[in-house]
Amino acid sequence: MLWWLKARRAHQVLPCALAAYVLLAAAIQDTTALLPSFTTGIDPVPLMLFVPMPLVAGLMLCLESRLPSAEVTATRQVIALDTTLILGVVAAANLVSLAAFAALGSTEAATTGRNTAFLVGMMLTVRAVVGQPAVMAPVLWLVTVLLFGFKPGNDPYPWTVLPEPLEARNAAWAAVLTLGLGLVAHHHASRTSP
Repeated sequence: MLWWLKARRAHQVLPCALAAYVLLAAAIQDTTALLPSFTTGIDPVPLMLFVPMPLVAGLMLCLESRLPSAEVTATRQVIALDTTLILGVVAAANLVSLAAFAALGSTEAATTGRNTAFLVGMMLTVRAVVGQPAVMAPVLWLVTVLLFGFKPGNDPYPWTVLPEPLEARNAAWAAVLTLGLGLVAHHHASRTSP
């Protein structure tokens, strides 16, 4: 396990990514910014939508820090260790999200855990097809949401997931299903990679 941890650089990368996540969640809270949209013009958008990005990118860096030939022949279950790492990152994001909600009362902070799970699942699914460039999939999704995801009156469409309120069940289910699909895609891609 120590070899796997050093190969993934999780002990170096993830604490920094999680610290950035915590600091951004604490600093931003319910702050909004006026951003352009093709569907509504210029409306206030919660900056909390951007908070999961350092954690998602850090996770991708860890997963891409691998030794494929050694992992294929390894006696340890590298795929199980990777899955534990992924679920640990998502769990940590959700714990920070709940703590920020409890301590700061920020409803936007409460959604960052769900959003992190959704974006990680998306990244893992795309990674199974295109590899390392999949780190840009969550960024592309966020830009698409900002440009096309809001109805007049700054109401998000249900497909956007990220700006949906905490009580939106469709967003919670989308996050769970996307993360599950991402884990399946990661498992399959890891078994078939050289």
